[in-house]
Amino acid sequence: MAFEEKTLSSRIVYEGPVFRVRKYNVRTVNGGESIRDIVEHSGGAIMVAVSEDGKVLMEKQYRKSLECEMLELPAGKADPGETPEVTAARELSEETGYIARDVRHLISFYPTCGYSNEYLHIYICKDLAKGERHLDKDECIDLRWFDADELIDLIMKGEIKDSKTIIGILFARQSGEI
Repeated sequence: MAFEEKTLSSRIVYEGPVFRVRKYNVRTVNGGESIRDIVEHSGGAIMVAVSEDGKVLMEKQYRKSLECEMLELPAGKADPGETPEVTAARELSEETGYIARDVRHLISFYPTCGYSNEYLHIYICKDLAKGERHLDKDECIDLRWFDADELIDLIMKGEIKDSKTIIGILFARQSGEI
């Protein structure tokens, strides 16, 4: 049996600077009709930046959606026409001031496939050189270095709750990168 929904119609109901929302009218597998609201996103990159002594660079920033500060790996959305590797290098430099001379892809994944087409790419970034940060005017990001074991402990204690960060740290550890 093919599990596919046929699009009967669609329209954009919201368009903002980060994503847009499209409302679909679909024919379901059982022959009925239903509505699907889908967040369309350009995707992005997450960087596991590792210092020469094996520490991992983390960001602490306030997330309005959660009304709290979150500890996360550096990350950012792709600009139009930008490859994920270019996004990773650009965002790492802008947010942290570090330039990675060794950037390698680790894994790509859909963080919320139930309602979004966002596709994220995680990169390991090593051989770091300190440069200059270029934060957006509305960004306030605190940088902190952590031992990999400490980050694993924070994940296991439920203190790191961001999915892209959990995936990035655990995948980097499992693949022997940290």
